[in-house]
Amino acid sequence: MQKAPLPVIGIAALVAFALFFLAPNVSNVRVTAGYASYIYSKPILGKGEFKEVIFGPASTGMRWRLWGQAVSITPYTYSEAFDADSAILAKDKLPLSSQAHIVWRLKPDEKSVRRFMEEFGGWESTGNPDKIAKAAYDQFIREPFRTITRSVVAKHDGLSVNESLTSISQDIGNQVKDLLKNTPFEVMSVVMGNASPPQQVIVAIATKVALNQTLEQKAIEERIAQKNIDIERKNGEAAGARSAAEAIERAKAITSISAVLSPSYVQYLQAENIKGADRVYVPLNAGPQLVMPLREKTPEKATAK
Repeated sequence: MQKAPLPVIGIAALVAFALFFLAPNVSNVRVTAGYASYIYSKPILGKGEFKEVIFGPASTGMRWRLWGQAVSITPYTYSEAFDADSAILAKDKLPLSSQAHIVWRLKPDEKSVRRFMEEFGGWESTGNPDKIAKAAYDQFIREPFRTITRSVVAKHDGLSVNESLTSISQDIGNQVKDLLKNTPFEVMSVVMGNASPPQQVIVAIATKVALNQTLEQKAIEERIAQKNIDIERKNGEAAGARSAAEAIERAKAITSISAVLSPSYVQYLQAENIKGADRVYVPLNAGPQLVMPLREKTPEKATAK
């Protein structure tokens, strides 16, 4: 049997060495846009160490025993629900159901990414950046965010919360940002959702509003009725004033007539009325007595008669 030439054996040995030793230890770490990768070395002997942070889209190129842990530097939005047993108590102790929304991210700079990985447990067994972000939120942001939200809403009366959502959101955001300013996390915005009291409170409020509307309607009707009464009274007063004025004028007329009709003038009018009368009745003692005409009838009148 013919033996293989030594060069062939050498080449085969080199290929085997490359496949089983070099290939697993040489890598090119790639990272896509919106992510960063914490690059570290893993020597065969000795302790691994941090090398650099690269931001996508980028890669390290072929390097000896380098590995990378990708983390997201894009914003995440998480919502916290407050309802049922976790409802928020307002200043007047009214329980409120609502939601608060927070937008945050890992700060996109090398110092923050390295600190997150080395001091805030940024490792995850599967290497999934989204799971890493969720774990970081649950561990470092969620509870402080919920606590601050409760404390800010508790400064307001329950039914006035929805009128102050902008200022409440700003207050919560400022406090959360201040709390996390020395961490690798950046809070970009906070939005407080509409707050609703329990259903029985809503029903009571609706009933009260309906009752108030009925009372307002009754008050309006009462004012209208009172206005009508005032108008009638004023009309009556005006009519009375007119009647009084007419009575005064009549009294003045009677007074004027009475002033003119003196006893002498009355006797004069009586004398004038007697002139030309055929007969005159004048009162004498208990009854009227007939007095004959003062002048004789003329012959012409007698003949005609």
